[in-house]
Amino acid sequence: MNNTMVSTIDKSKALLDVKDATGWYEYEPSYDGVITHINTAGARLFGFTSPDDVIGKKINELYAHPFDHEKTLSMLFRDGQVNEFYTLMKSRNGKLFFIKQASSLITEGLYKCPLKIKSEFEPIQSMFSL
Repeated sequence: MNNTMVSTIDKSKALLDVKDATGWYEYEPSYDGVITHINTAGARLFGFTSPDDVIGKKINELYAHPFDHEKTLSMLFRDGQVNEFYTLMKSRNGKLFFIKQASSLITEGLYKCPLKIKSEFEPIQSMFSL
């Protein structure tokens, strides 16, 4: 029983920085999933010191379950946008946290060729009490 208490305390300490994060964050991956833009707050939420540390990484490396990224993509291609999609993400250090994201597909030209995805996300506090 004592081990359970210590383990719970350790988990809550690990999530403290995510719990304190409020507001919306944004990132843009290219069509092939490489991050081309992320704001400073978003980079810090994922455990990086600056956006430059995240740019160039594949977005699916930040998902706890990479198939969630595939689900997001299939919804984007079907509907052109995704609103209030809840997913489990992971920080650079392996800390897990939920986000609520809103994404839209940016296209170009007559044939609407996909260029990139614009995403905004918000860490979800209430799911940490599980």
